[in-house]
Amino acid sequence: MSRLGAVFAREARLAWSGGGGPAGPAAFFLAAITLAPLAIGPSPELLAAAGPGLMGFAALLSVLQSAERLYGDDFSDGTLDLYALSPMGLSLLCLAKTLGQGIATLWPLPVIALLGGLMYGVPLQPSLMLAAALAAAIPALVLLAGFAGALAAGVRRSGLLIALIAAPMMVPVLIFAAGAGRAGFEGDERALANLVLTAAVSLGTIALVPFGIAAAVRSRLG
Repeated sequence: MSRLGAVFAREARLAWSGGGGPAGPAAFFLAAITLAPLAIGPSPELLAAAGPGLMGFAALLSVLQSAERLYGDDFSDGTLDLYALSPMGLSLLCLAKTLGQGIATLWPLPVIALLGGLMYGVPLQPSLMLAAALAAAIPALVLLAGFAGALAAGVRRSGLLIALIAAPMMVPVLIFAAGAGRAGFEGDERALANLVLTAAVSLGTIALVPFGIAAAVRSRLG
């Protein structure tokens, strides 16, 4: 197994063994979309119209829920120092580390979004579009949360700081993801375009954000 594969597998194992795997984010996501109707009312039309946006907001909260541990633990035990000394390149290691934990913990979110869309009265096809868009958005959400987590590594009670840094950067990709579900619900042909834009933002994030994470890690270690 390559070094990047080993880092990816390590993060996936740690997410399952030390952090409960996907249970925390999935429970947070499910609770958010279950409680939201208490605030917006029982109207079927209103729930179906608001559903895609609520799913996007719940996904943002679920990603932030575990962001504090992503780099904080490795900063404390010296693992990040070893990554910084690796000849592999810190940006690639940060990419493997962040995606390893993100995929291990967030894979249930599109499935829950599909079921949540149906629960809100969104037809099957738009619910599938919403689930696909949310799956496409997850790499961008995880890497942006990882960037904020790296900036706040070693800071006590850094959860609020991470949320303040990451949430504004996550909004554009969530707008595209929710827009795909909303356009599908309204029968708008722009649903596929929003899905493609969501995937494009994630690909751009994969290409660029690891360098920002590596710079943030070096600044915290320096």
